[in-house]
Formats: sequence, structure tokens, C-alpha cells
Amino acid sequence: MTRFDLATDLDCSVEQAWRLLTDPAVKNQWSRGLTTARDAGGDGRMDRAGAVREVLVDLPTRPRVQEVVTCADEPTRFAYRIFKASPLLREYSCAIDIQPTDDGCAVHYTVDVDFVPTVGPFVEPPLRRSIEKSLKGLSEQSRRLAADPEPLPYRRAPRRRPGGVAALRPQIQRYLGHQQIVAEELAEAADPKYWFARMCALTTEELLRRIDEGRYTEPEWMMRLMAVLHRRHVSNLHAYRSGGGVSAGWREAWAVCDENDNPRSFRHVATGIIAASRVHMEEDMPRALAEAYAAVADDGRDYREFRADYLDVAPVYAVAVDRLCAEIPAPFVPRMLRASGRVLPEMRDAMTRLFYDVETDRVRAFDKGFALACEAGDITAP
Repeated sequence: MTRFDLATDLDCSVEQAWRLLTDPAVKNQWSRGLTTARDAGGDGRMDRAGAVREVLVDLPTRPRVQEVVTCADEPTRFAYRIFKASPLLREYSCAIDIQPTDDGCAVHYTVDVDFVPTVGPFVEPPLRRSIEKSLKGLSEQSRRLAADPEPLPYRRAPRRRPGGVAALRPQIQRYLGHQQIVAEELAEAADPKYWFARMCALTTEELLRRIDEGRYTEPEWMMRLMAVLHRRHVSNLHAYRSGGGVSAGWREAWAVCDENDNPRSFRHVATGIIAASRVHMEEDMPRALAEAYAAVADDGRDYREFRADYLDVAPVYAVAVDRLCAEIPAPFVPRMLRASGRVLPEMRDAMTRLFYDVETDRVRAFDKGFALACEAGDITAP
């Protein structure tokens, strides 16, 4: 991981600087990269947590990336991270701090970037130079605003920090124990549905680890989402095994798992997990997102504020897949998949997307959840 610490002074108020930095149309007047607004964040605004922007990066290859706003403490702190880019970019996050000064304000950029080892030495220097040139353009643009003494009409949105993390943490730990027991029972019965159940338990383990590390901005919301997904998963599985009512999608997915006549065949295991994952994203995830949001809607929160944390779950699935593959006897895992995971995980991720592009379905699920929340009256449709 490489860090760029960059700063510049502006001849304008912090309120004016906020708009220069957060409004895509205004930003394009000084930035070397071209920013396009894709989806609004909280309050239906682009300068709120959860907003999604697409950027044409100022590098020789002109790559396109997608960013999500992770923090918007107007008018002093704005942060975002890239969640969709070339596999060669492992991580990119930027925090912008704005502090008033006697002559205007000071802007401090903190960029953390991580490329694959063979690429970093060639890309990081021109990337830093591009940011430095952009900040120079920002400073010049601020001088054009100095003649306007009126601050731009932006307000600080009140934000309530939920306090139920301590109460929810033991509950999710119990749910994890339940998931592990269900997976063990399926394993003892040589039931092919074990593999998806095990995948769910591994995902929960990794999510809890990241919550404990403070990775997520909204840990209470994340645990509420995990709780809803757990209840849907367990009740769905129980209903299918006991002959109860399940949706047509889940009945078909579980049937695909049951068709596995070789519990050690990677192809059969993968087919069952993909079938169940598709229905999970198409049916369970949107409903769980809407239900988890309903629990905090009365606090004045906006559904889209939680988008950044939701998108940051992506690495969890990769870790869970790695751990699951490690439990399958090595001879049954394709050599190319084993080698790619050891040599270049990004290659492994690209290969798995050929079979199922879970990230596309995850983004679609978030939008469906928003529509369900609007239908329920928890949020006003845009």
C-alpha cells in the first residue's frame, strides 16, 4: 500500500471549497480526471454518503473507475473509495480534509493506493503527478470564486450514530453458531447443500471479523442485514428439507444442489453454490436490505447512505470462496484456479466472474432493495 499526502491552500471559504470538491460538474472545471454522476447518495445528493461517481482517470491508458462516497461530514471532510476498476488496482481510497484559515481554507488529500506488485512502480508516479496537477487547478479555481463573498447554499446533514452494536453482536455470534451446526448436520448426512451452507457460515465469520476490526462505518446496520439474511437462509432451507413452501427460484436452486452425485466434484459443487447464490441475490438480498433499512428509517437515515458499506462486502466473498476451496480436496480443484489464487488473486477473481458475476447481481440487489423500501413507504422515491 502506498500513501500520497498532498495539500494545497484555497482562496475561498470552506463552504465554497466543499462544492468545488464534491459537485461533479464543478469538479470537472479543475480536475484532470472527468467525473460523471451515476447515482445519488443520502438526501438524493451527490455530496452525501453512498453517492456513486464514474471517473475517467488521467493516465495514459485513460481507465474508467467507479467510486462510492464513504464519508460526507460537510463542510470539513469528504472521503470516497474505488469499488470497480481494473483487476490490477487492488485498493484506492481518498480522504479530503478542509480546514478554515485566515485567508481562506486548506485542503489536505490523503490517498491510499495498492496496485498489483508488477504494476505499482509504473503507475503510482504518474498518478501522483496527476493528482498534484489537479490540486494546482483547484487552487487556481478557488481564486476565481474569491470575489463572491456569499457561501454556497450547502447544509450539514444531521447524522445519528446508532448505538445498538453491543446488543446485536452476541446475537450474530449465536446465528453464526447456528449456521455452523446446520452445515455440520448436512455434512454428516452427505447432503450436497452443505457447500452453500458452509459458504454462508464462512461469509458470516469474515463479516464479523471485519466488524470487530472497525472496517464498516455502519456496523449496526450491517449486523441487522446479517440477521435478516440468516433468518431467511435457515427458514428457507428448513422449509425445503421438510417439504414446506419455498419460492420457485429456491426450489430450483436446492434441486440443482441435490443433483450433485459426487460430493467431491468441483464442477458439481460450484454449480450448486452458483445456483443458490443467484437466488440469494435475486430474492433474499433485496428484501433483507429493505427490512434492515426499515429498522433505521425512523432515525432520519437515507437508504443510500449504506451503499458504501454494502459494496465493501465484496472482498468478504472472495475470502469465503478461498476458504471453501481449501476445504475441497486439492485433486478436485482445477489446477488453473489453485495456481491463480496463489500467484495473483485478481486473476482468480476474473476467472470466477466467467462463471458467475456476483458483483453485478449485488449492485442490482441494492437497487431492488431501494425500490422495495420506496414501496413500503420507508423512503420517498426520487
